[in-house]
Amino acid sequence: MENLNSIDFMEDRAEDISRAVLYNLFASLLARKIDETWLNPHFQKQLQVGLPESKGKTELLGSIIKALNNPDDYKEIQLDYDQLLVVPGPNLTFPYESCYTHRNVDGTFGRLWQEPAQDIQRILNEWKIEFAEGWNLIPDHISVELFFMAELCYRSVTVEKSQYQALGDWQHNFFNKHLQPWVFEFIKCLNEKANTTFYRGVAILLREFLMEEKEEFVVDNYTNLGKQSIK
Repeated sequence: MENLNSIDFMEDRAEDISRAVLYNLFASLLARKIDETWLNPHFQKQLQVGLPESKGKTELLGSIIKALNNPDDYKEIQLDYDQLLVVPGPNLTFPYESCYTHRNVDGTFGRLWQEPAQDIQRILNEWKIEFAEGWNLIPDHISVELFFMAELCYRSVTVEKSQYQALGDWQHNFFNKHLQPWVFEFIKCLNEKANTTFYRGVAILLREFLMEEKEEFVVDNYTNLGKQSIK
């Protein structure tokens, strides 16, 4: 984020809302399998308007239309979610930061609940983050990290101008410490292992969105969290 004296504050807040919506959407997509809400034509129109133009958008929406017309396609998407993010097996993508950043000595994916999960649990407690019922996920799950970024964006919309920069610092530092080190490898695995165009579309869209975020944060080149720090 640029110095607040050089930007239109209202436009910046509008951008934060858009970013929050996308972070929250991707968090929801990876937290649980889709339900019949996704087959609602009104919701599909919202996605059509809200998602950026991309091959990923075409694949995701096309998959939903097929699922609307064929129950077997709908079940296939749900099964793909289980195989990608829940059930141990060849298609499991390990949606936890600890697995990527704290690998075993032989280079294989590490165990759960390592330092990243403990660190994020502390941060969630400090920020008093509450999740919807059914979100019983380990703290360094991809969906929890994306949801936390969404929450920081949402809070940026409501704070006083004097507090805005500190929230921007938090976004920058959390992204660099808890997403950047592993998320693009996770997305690559998700895209390669997905059996449906739905989750391949999710992978493409998420990568494009987070690459934009990464580039924006690199421009900012912040090195601390203002008065707060991630230890």
